[in-house]
Amino acid sequence: MNFEVVFLGTGAAVPSKTRGTTSQFVDIHGHTYLIDAGEGVQMAMRREGLRFQKLKGIFISHMHGDHVLGLPGLLSTMSLLGRRSPLNVWGPPVLESWLGETWRMIGAHHTFDILHHAWSPKDVVCLEMGNRHRLVSFPVKHRVDCCGLRIEEHSLPWTLQKGHPLFASLTHEERRRLKSGEAISRGGSALQPDMCCDPPPKARAYVYSADTRPSQRVKDQAEGAEVLYHDATFETSDAARAESTYHSTAAEAGRLASQAKVGTLVLGHISQRYKSTDALLAEARSYHGHVLVAEDGMKLSL
Repeated sequence: MNFEVVFLGTGAAVPSKTRGTTSQFVDIHGHTYLIDAGEGVQMAMRREGLRFQKLKGIFISHMHGDHVLGLPGLLSTMSLLGRRSPLNVWGPPVLESWLGETWRMIGAHHTFDILHHAWSPKDVVCLEMGNRHRLVSFPVKHRVDCCGLRIEEHSLPWTLQKGHPLFASLTHEERRRLKSGEAISRGGSALQPDMCCDPPPKARAYVYSADTRPSQRVKDQAEGAEVLYHDATFETSDAARAESTYHSTAAEAGRLASQAKVGTLVLGHISQRYKSTDALLAEARSYHGHVLVAEDGMKLSL
């Protein structure tokens, strides 16, 4: 079961030649989602060969331009290309009215319904798909209302052992129950899943911190995740600026990832002031052993 993240834009507020503004594409079990939509997002998706017409939903963390200005253009292109299926869009409460005014001013029309969902200032399950994965939003600590996102697997199926003596005689319903982790009755006794099935793989989770200061909410949601993408806009030498703008340093991201026992920490939202990311990487690695610096176009499989 695939679970992949493509980092489309990994820079901070100002785009550069090598880093666009924030956007990510997530494919989990064939269901695809876009996290944030900074300027140039549809061009970045085209460069990476990603099919935005198949998106199941778009999550906007907050209303700063480097996270949302690419959204109107992307939605318009979807319509021009003839999308018909409804699209879920989660975001701040004001996102719907902002988009509505944009459409009114440019005289746009759409060939599909946009289903707006306002996230709230608490942990909320945004979507549960096929009883196999879910999207959970959670508030973070930024200058404006802002939410991060956890995409996680759950209730993964057991795998029937085809070589088991009972395999051929199992009914469809019995197979369904065993794969769901339930026991069935056979010959007056209970047949447990672990008697004829291989256990499900460990559920994986990807956590996107959005723009934030280090916070308990982020730490709680990142607990045990395979991958955490965390705001690392600044080096420690610019810690005062990180605090005043409600961003994080790479060292702070590394410390939080270590505390949360994250598998891999990915540093993102990198300020264009730094010509090299070596210092950011070293600062984070002083706290956490497995750290990557996000680059535009980088793909990461969980």
